[in-house]
Amino acid sequence: MDVPAVGLGTLGLKESADAAVGKALEVGCRLIDTGEHYGNLELVGAALKRSEVTPFLVLKLSGMPSGEYESVRGRLKVMLGKLGVERADLCLIHWPGLCSWDPADMGPLASPTDFQGQASTWDEFCENIGPAWANMTKLAEEGFVSSIGTSNFYPHHLDELAKRCGGAAPFANEIFIDSINQEIEFVADMQKRGIKVLAYRPVAYKPLPDPVKKLAERFGDGVSPQCVVLAWLLRRGVWPLVKCRGDHIDENLVRSMEIKDKLSDADLEEFKAMELGLRVSPEWFAKIWKTHNQASAVSEEDVQMLVGMGVEEAKARAALEKCGGNLDAAMDAAFAD
Repeated sequence: MDVPAVGLGTLGLKESADAAVGKALEVGCRLIDTGEHYGNLELVGAALKRSEVTPFLVLKLSGMPSGEYESVRGRLKVMLGKLGVERADLCLIHWPGLCSWDPADMGPLASPTDFQGQASTWDEFCENIGPAWANMTKLAEEGFVSSIGTSNFYPHHLDELAKRCGGAAPFANEIFIDSINQEIEFVADMQKRGIKVLAYRPVAYKPLPDPVKKLAERFGDGVSPQCVVLAWLLRRGVWPLVKCRGDHIDENLVRSMEIKDKLSDADLEEFKAMELGLRVSPEWFAKIWKTHNQASAVSEEDVQMLVGMGVEEAKARAALEKCGGNLDAAMDAAFAD
């Protein structure tokens, strides 16, 4: 990971994971990201086995691995075995909370309603980050991984990690970034501290803003709005991870690299003007951790948002209280009844 490049994210890739990873490696992708609960490790491994190149492999352990080290080591060895490799280049704590269920089960992470009640509190994070980081460190010491890092950690998480673990900092932190949730200051701070930044789901939510579409039209020659967003992240020194199949693999992984240096300073300023923040994004999982150290409270703005969607005010307030102020989970709960 010396020079920022687009990586292939495999969340959601099931039977197509084999072909997608194989095609990505064929067109020059050298960064593959997968997770313990993605359900595609054998398929990713089949593509790795066929390929003549060895990519930078990023694995994520579900939640904070703060239990017995032998158990954590066993989990990682199962992942490596399914992938058919002896070691990973980078292993991340997938989120700053515990995994109280089968770590290979995607079910509890399917929606905010499913995850409601599973998310660890801030106090639980503080109690468990030390043991979890110690286990991650042992995995590296024993040669199962080259580097260790985090995912979905925000400034309060990184500060607590450093405080409780002798100034420790992750090799990399993978967070949600897209064209309207840009994390400008947070990314710059991590980069100053030597933490590499990976961005998940950077082009997942459509439609992309009109200024992005106009930039793509200006470049012409079949450049897509998605390519422009990926190129913008590359210019910022961020490694974007994108899920793609078929012809989109060449488009996203190759064309974005070709146009990143064509973005002007004025283009970068235009991107900044698109910032709306995480609050308006559908990315509910990131929202949980962004406000992890804040006391949950029912926002009147959120109450009125649900009322505007046709939910009775009392029901809206009750749903938000039940879901700890999480709007996405409350929305699911309100409309599920």
